[in-house]
Amino acid sequence: MPHRYTQFTPMPQMSGFAAELHGLDLGKPLTDTTKAELRQALLDFEVLLIPPVELSAERHIELASAFGSVAKGAFFPRKDGYPDIEIITCDEQHPPELNVWHSDVSWKEVPPTGTVIQLIDLPPQGGNTVWSSCSKAFDALSDGFKTYLRGLTATHSWQASLVQDALEASGEEAVVNAVRAFKPVTHPLVRIHPESGKEVLFINEAFTRKINGVHFRESRAILEFLREWMIQPEFVYSHKWQKHGIAVWDNRSTQHYAVADYWPARRSLQRVTFQSEADSAARTSGQAK
Repeated sequence: MPHRYTQFTPMPQMSGFAAELHGLDLGKPLTDTTKAELRQALLDFEVLLIPPVELSAERHIELASAFGSVAKGAFFPRKDGYPDIEIITCDEQHPPELNVWHSDVSWKEVPPTGTVIQLIDLPPQGGNTVWSSCSKAFDALSDGFKTYLRGLTATHSWQASLVQDALEASGEEAVVNAVRAFKPVTHPLVRIHPESGKEVLFINEAFTRKINGVHFRESRAILEFLREWMIQPEFVYSHKWQKHGIAVWDNRSTQHYAVADYWPARRSLQRVTFQSEADSAARTSGQAK
């Protein structure tokens, strides 16, 4: 794949997964060629890791915009003057909440395509982020089990999750408004990535509640198996952060876990979420199966 790239050199940390980008210059506006290569790299490697460089708010938003339109994100506080940038801080007064395997906002009809984050404050030790390749996990299943899973859907909901915990801290009105706005949604258990064509497992520990149309014991057993299957070392990359390090991930083909081994030390990041036109179009037409 390196022959595709002229603006940087991708160095995958696993076979076809989690690539460090060497030589990418974020100190100047991104050219159309660079943006196209970044989008291709995200399809090829699912997670992109960029060496530390302190991004201004404007540069952070520009980088996210290379992959799609800026999306709303979740319920986290926003950077002053920049409503598109979420700030996620964990410290002694704010215990970690993201130390659970999840795909961002899978409880929406159209989950976000991906995210660009930068680590601002690092703890003295620990605080890695771990990603699992949901395409690798699906590929490794037996053919018969793949066929069985392709015919299933699952229900996703934010209720009884880390999101509800965060909303409850904001007050009863925030919870009531979310209940009204975001009903449980249904997604295929195996989705076809709308741009790469990869088949990916689309379930996660935080938000997937049940498999639809099967006995509850069957649902419980299959979900438990898949949750364990997807986080085997063969499918997982753990990233050790440096201050101002940057990561971009494809939310359609990965899930992730923010390791909380540093608490009560401080860890803070800023993130911008993006939505690709291809993803929205595929969902609207029913093709993101």
